[in-house]
Amino acid sequence: MSYVLEVLGKGLLPNLWSAFPGTLAVEETATALAAAGRVDSTDESDADAAVRQGAAMLRAHDVVAARNLFSRVLERHEDHVPALLGLASARDELGDAEDAVELLRRAHVLDPGSPAILFALGYCLERLRDPRSAADFYHRVLYLCPGLRNAHERLAAIYVRQGDLSRAIEHYEQLCEWEPQETDLHLLLATLLLENGQYAEAVERYERALSLEPDNWTAQDEIVNAYEKAGLYREAIEHLHQVIEREPGFPDTYARLGDLYAAIGNDVAAMENYLTAVEIHPDYLEATVKIGTQHLKVGRYEDAARWFTLATEINDRLLTAYVGLGVAQRAAGKIDQAMKTFEMAACIEPNSSLLFAEMARMQLRVEAQRESRRLTEYGAPRATPSLGDLDDLLARQIERHRAALEENPRHADLHYRHGLLLKHRGDLDGAIDAYERALAINPTYVKALIKLGLALLERGDETRMIDALKRAVALEPEYVDLHYQLGLAYARRQNFELAVEHLEYAAAGNPLNPDIQANLALALQQMGLIDRAHACWESVRALAPDSEYAALSDRFRRQRQFGL
Repeated sequence: MSYVLEVLGKGLLPNLWSAFPGTLAVEETATALAAAGRVDSTDESDADAAVRQGAAMLRAHDVVAARNLFSRVLERHEDHVPALLGLASARDELGDAEDAVELLRRAHVLDPGSPAILFALGYCLERLRDPRSAADFYHRVLYLCPGLRNAHERLAAIYVRQGDLSRAIEHYEQLCEWEPQETDLHLLLATLLLENGQYAEAVERYERALSLEPDNWTAQDEIVNAYEKAGLYREAIEHLHQVIEREPGFPDTYARLGDLYAAIGNDVAAMENYLTAVEIHPDYLEATVKIGTQHLKVGRYEDAARWFTLATEINDRLLTAYVGLGVAQRAAGKIDQAMKTFEMAACIEPNSSLLFAEMARMQLRVEAQRESRRLTEYGAPRATPSLGDLDDLLARQIERHRAALEENPRHADLHYRHGLLLKHRGDLDGAIDAYERALAINPTYVKALIKLGLALLERGDETRMIDALKRAVALEPEYVDLHYQLGLAYARRQNFELAVEHLEYAAAGNPLNPDIQANLALALQQMGLIDRAHACWESVRALAPDSEYAALSDRFRRQRQFGL
C-alpha cells in the first residue's frame, strides 16, 4: 500500500505559481525585500517589471498585494500573459480556484502552445473535482511535451483512483525509461505491476530497483585496501583522489574517501566526502549512517540524530522493496525464493530498530547538551552531563513512550515507535503487541505491517507473517479515494486545516479520536507529502513537552504545515 499511496501524492505542487518557473521567475533578493515589506512601487505601465514585483510578493506570501498589483497591470495590459498567470496564482492561493481557471483559459487562448498553462488548467480542475477534464488537459500537455513528469504522475494518480492500473503503469514505464537510475520510480512501477497481477514483471522491476542501491554494490579497490592495511592513509587518500578525477560519479568512492579522512581525524574532509556521496545518491544508506556516526564522534548529537533518522527511513524503504519482491515471487509460484527474500528482509530489519533507538538516545543527549549550555550561560561551570549507559538511555525513552501512550492511546505512530524500541531491547512479544495496536488504529500503516510481519517471521508464525506482508503491499480500494482527496485538499495552499476537516469527515465513525491530526500527518507521510525523517525527529522531540525548545518546535511545525 505504501508505494501505491505515494502514486496518489506524486506530481502535486505546493502552489500554482510553481508551474511557471520561467514566467514568474524572480531574484531571491527581490523576494527577501518583499518579505520585509520593502518592495519599491512599480509603474504598472512597465508590465514586465510589475510582474516581477508581483512574483516577489507571492513568494513572500503577500498574496493580497500581489493580486492587486497583477489586477492593475491587466487594467492597462489586458492581454499580458505573465500578468494573467500571476493573477491566477494569487487567486488560487486565496482559495478561488474557479477564478484561477478562467484566468488560465484567457492565457491559454493567447498562448495555446504553452505546456505549463495546460498543466495548470488540469491541476486546478483536478482540485475542483473534475478529474475527467483534468486528465484531458494533462494528455494535451504530454502531446506537446512528452517528458513533463508532473503530468505523467497526475494521470497515473487519476487512473489508480479509477482502478485502471494498466494505464497508470504505462505512465510509470515511460518515466522509468527517462529516469532509469531513479530507484523510487522503479519501486512505484513494481508495486503497480504487483497489484495488477503482473507478477513476473513485478519481480523483475523490484530486482532492478534493488540493484540500483549503492549498498548492494561490491566495488573494491585492492590498492586502497593495501595502503590502509599498511597504515599508509595519505597514500590511500591520494590514490582515491586520482580515481575520482578519472571517474567522478561514483558515490561509494567518496564514502570510502570519507572513511580514510575520518581515520586520520580530519572531520571537515570526512564530512565533505560523505555529503558528496549522498548528493550523488540521496538514498545511500551506508553513507547516511556514516554521516550520523561522524557527527556523533565529535559530539554534534542533534545532527547525528537527524541523519540516523534519515537512515532509518532509507532502510525502511529497502525493507519495503524486499517485501514487495518476496510477495511478487510468492504470487508467481516461487515459494522458496520468496522465503529467502523475506529472510533477507529480516536480516536488514534490525537496522531500522537500531537506528531509531540510536536517534532516540541522541534526543536525550541533545537535551543534556542544551541544559549544560544553559547552565554555563548563567555562570555555572561547564560539565559533561551524566546520562548513564546506552541501555539506561533506551529504557528512559521506552518509559517516555509508555507515558505518552497513556495520554494518547489512539496515536498509531507512538505505538509503532514504542514497538521499535521494544524490539531493539529484545522484547519481541512486546514489539508485536505494539505494532498490532498501531494497526488497529491505522490499518494502512505500511511500516507497522512490515515490522509486524518480520517479527512474526522471527517468532516462527509463518501464516500470520505472510498475511501481514501481503497486506503491506496490497491496494485497499476503500482507502484509495480517501488518500487521493486528502492529497488534493492538502495541496490547496498546503491547507492542513482543510485536510483535517476532510479526514474528520471520512473518520465519522470515530468522531472522538483525540489524535486526528497526528493520524492525518501519518497519512500524509505515507503519501510522501510530509518529509518522513523530519516528522519522526519532531515526534520524538515532542516527548519532551516541557523543554524550552518545545514552543519553537511547535511553531516550526505549524510553519511547515501551512507553507509559511
